[in-house]
Amino acid sequence: MSIHKNLINSAGQLADGKHASGLSPYPFDMSLFLALPEITLNATGVPYNAKPAGYHPTIIAQYALAHWNQYLATNSEYHREAFLAQAYWLVEHEVGIGDDAGGWPISFPHPDVYTKGSWLSALTQGNAISVLVRAYQLTHDALFVEVARRAVRTFERDILDGGVSTPVGGDGVFFEEVAVYPAAHMLNGFIFALIGLYDYVALTNDAQIEKLIERSLKTMHSFLDEFDAGFWTRTDLLHRRLASPSHLTLQIVLLKALARISGCEHCSTLASRWEGYHYRFASRLRCLIASRFGHFGHAFWSHIRSKLFPRFQDSGFTRVCVPVYGFPVTGGTRAVLAGVARVTADMWQLEYVTQSVGPHPEGFVIHRFGTRRMAPWQFPAVWLYTLAGFRKLILLLHRGANYHVILPQDGVYTAAFSALAAKLASARVVCIDHGNLTLVKSRTYRTERIKTIATKGWSWPRRLFARLRYVWYWPSLYLFAKVAIRFVDHFLIPGVVGDGVEESCKRLGLHPSRITRFASMIDIDCHVVPDAASRASMRAEKGIAIDTIVISLICRLAPEKGIDIALEAISLAFSELSPGVCKRIRIIIAGDGSLRKHVEEEIIRRGLSQNCVLWGETSAADVITLLGLTNVFLYTSTRGACFSMGVLEAMASGCAVIASTAPMSNAHLLAEGRGIAVSPGDGEQTAMALVRLLKDLELCRQMGRLAREYIAEQHSPAMFRRTLMRATYWSALDEILSLKMGSER
Repeated sequence: MSIHKNLINSAGQLADGKHASGLSPYPFDMSLFLALPEITLNATGVPYNAKPAGYHPTIIAQYALAHWNQYLATNSEYHREAFLAQAYWLVEHEVGIGDDAGGWPISFPHPDVYTKGSWLSALTQGNAISVLVRAYQLTHDALFVEVARRAVRTFERDILDGGVSTPVGGDGVFFEEVAVYPAAHMLNGFIFALIGLYDYVALTNDAQIEKLIERSLKTMHSFLDEFDAGFWTRTDLLHRRLASPSHLTLQIVLLKALARISGCEHCSTLASRWEGYHYRFASRLRCLIASRFGHFGHAFWSHIRSKLFPRFQDSGFTRVCVPVYGFPVTGGTRAVLAGVARVTADMWQLEYVTQSVGPHPEGFVIHRFGTRRMAPWQFPAVWLYTLAGFRKLILLLHRGANYHVILPQDGVYTAAFSALAAKLASARVVCIDHGNLTLVKSRTYRTERIKTIATKGWSWPRRLFARLRYVWYWPSLYLFAKVAIRFVDHFLIPGVVGDGVEESCKRLGLHPSRITRFASMIDIDCHVVPDAASRASMRAEKGIAIDTIVISLICRLAPEKGIDIALEAISLAFSELSPGVCKRIRIIIAGDGSLRKHVEEEIIRRGLSQNCVLWGETSAADVITLLGLTNVFLYTSTRGACFSMGVLEAMASGCAVIASTAPMSNAHLLAEGRGIAVSPGDGEQTAMALVRLLKDLELCRQMGRLAREYIAEQHSPAMFRRTLMRATYWSALDEILSLKMGSER
């Protein structure tokens, strides 16, 4: 059955069948839910708010739909004229958004979601489209279809671009009742919007919008379980408050209508389940008790916050605090934070809270906590680290730090103390997790930590004591992860959908609506590929001959980085290459860590002393210089999650990259000839890849060009800035509207 026939038939079941003229009813009687307190009608019969004064497009559209169904039921000319009065108002008051979109911005503040100035609503847009489609069916005036078409365009646009849609996952989309960020994900507004799109497709057979509907339905189904509290429902997924009885009634009606329109058995089953909540005395009583406790708890904590955490006048910037274990230090986390600072320079004021202050802290606002022994790598040090971090952040907030957003840089211990402190002060917490959540239940990680003990030259009692400390460390990690998942508002996790991160998060109880996967930012302008003359000059400064083939490894000297595998692969490759080529090869290892002495011994044991050099801890500027000198970048990590910043930076610098598929995102990055992906821990496969590239430097250059082009397109600063804005705060529709008005003058 086509969408059009399905819609007509389902609507007819709710409105005594199809009207004799062939006009389609709205799927349910809007007048049953439409309350118009303190609203009067103007001279043309359009609702006008008395308090606050003004026209509310949502009420006008819903008022029209109420009259529409009454007109079909009674054939009354009064209801027909009242309906058309609202439809013509929508046409006359459409506001252009961008070049080809239009809508009805709302100027009233929302009671539950932070809005600044005007904002769009998918609910309003969907209701208005339903009105316009029916007005066209009644009058055959093409103007109604033209306005509806422009309104539909807002569903194809991100909120940041003047739309009403939030991108979800790889291909998902959710239509927002309040089109600002952070997105609230309100179910009722989404379904109202969806009904409007169904109406539009039934009239126009627009295949592109039909695909958009399919994508949105898939997204909605992935979120539906989160609206179900087990005994009642939630209104949204931002505040996660329980719905009022009337709100629950509307959710049930909307789900039933959507089930009939789309033929979805899941929606029908869920509506029946929620209907049971509505009529079950125990569910209603539990909802009442939970709501009262929530109300009193909110009032209590608001009073406490006003006493403990004074708020001072804002500077106009968003104040952001970044808790992180060490800063500034080299590595992927530092690269991410450098990107955050760059893309938010015009809107954020950044401060850092850290246990370990690295070299070159000039130019940063850094607050240090704890002592050198409070590292999060062992028990009981991880508890001391967490408690010291919590105390420091509470003191900063108590002294009027006025942070709007807390941005912790791991999803376990740092996120735990950050989220607890932030919730007390009512600050939003957005955690950028760099793979820590995937380690909580990782057997590989646990085995790796135990093996590290064996590399130490300790006595057996000390090694035994270290192993016993891990017995308490693993439960501590799990507890901190659960605290973080309970109190962090949203998680930003770099990587690609399908790399296993979602499954790890699901096992910990982290729902998909609170996760945004993103492409780690690389500033391609910082990674300038030197021409032949510049590279020769740079190499001369480092004492490297022009014809030298440079292989670089940039990482911490830690067990998970697989340095032993890299050295094994290089040794095997040397056995396959001619002595002349081997003499031209220089291996540069940049980074420091607990395995430095072991790496030095391995280099000697494998006879690579003439070819290898350890640069030690390297600044960000020197890393870029090294990549500019490099022919082949080698990455041999044995575990990982998200994206490897080292691999991304090497690709941006035009290097030929050989990387293990740990993390799995490396296979995605290096596909289509952009590099060579190898199995983790496979020295022979890595050696074969090295031999292939070292024998064909033109292939190296070709891979480097493809890799750099990919990074410029998929990992740009602009995309990263949009990710941060979606997760924090954005309500600037008025700026988009003013730009359009300025361009028209």
